[in-house]
Amino acid sequence: MASSSCKPLHGRMLASLALSSLFGLSLLSPAAQAEGGFVGLQGGITDSQDMDSFGNTIKLTFGPNITDRLALEFGIMDIGEASYDDPKADFTDVDDDTPPKFRNAKHGTVVRTNAITDATDPANNRQSFATYTGFANARPQSFLITFRYRFSLTDDIDFFLKTGANLWFADYDTVEIKAFQDKTISRRIVNSKQTSAIDQISGGGFLWRALPDLAIRAELETTALDSKEFNRVRFQLITLGAQYEF
Repeated sequence: MASSSCKPLHGRMLASLALSSLFGLSLLSPAAQAEGGFVGLQGGITDSQDMDSFGNTIKLTFGPNITDRLALEFGIMDIGEASYDDPKADFTDVDDDTPPKFRNAKHGTVVRTNAITDATDPANNRQSFATYTGFANARPQSFLITFRYRFSLTDDIDFFLKTGANLWFADYDTVEIKAFQDKTISRRIVNSKQTSAIDQISGGGFLWRALPDLAIRAELETTALDSKEFNRVRFQLITLGAQYEF
């Protein structure tokens, strides 16, 4: 979950990248500018085989048409919060010398501690327990730089392919879960940090010109989050929206 201190940084970073892109557009050759440009807004769903829960995608795209088929596309994207399910505590045969176990704990580490029976020790050490510490969730946000090439299928429908760079950053949480011999469980967030990287994003979709300057855009994209802070995760993004050509 994003901390309040990180949100202004995110906003300034996205604004800076967007302004840099607009400045780049102003430097394009007159021939490229003559083909016009576009701006679009899309929303949809996020899916992943690597994570358990995910949010919705929203994306703003804009850029110039370099030719009548090739476009340079910039984008600002939020794919929502993605998270893993908490591991499940297993209390089978638990006793002073057999602490609980955790199942589905592959996204973190587990430490199992036997009971300490000395009456001078704190009460919470007088029973065995297991501690899981691992990645809980992340909320990635991205700035996109891609090239898009479209093929005419009919007078009003185009198919397109695109590929480029996904410059992303994400706030992420680390969770600590304790399972005790008496079958009680505690959970708390022990760390909130930020990480970033650059990965490839690719996809394809359709443009249907409902009006001369307005198209309906449907798209499927795939990208990854590859960071030393957590295991590599791949996402599929399915979005639908409108694109205005000028």
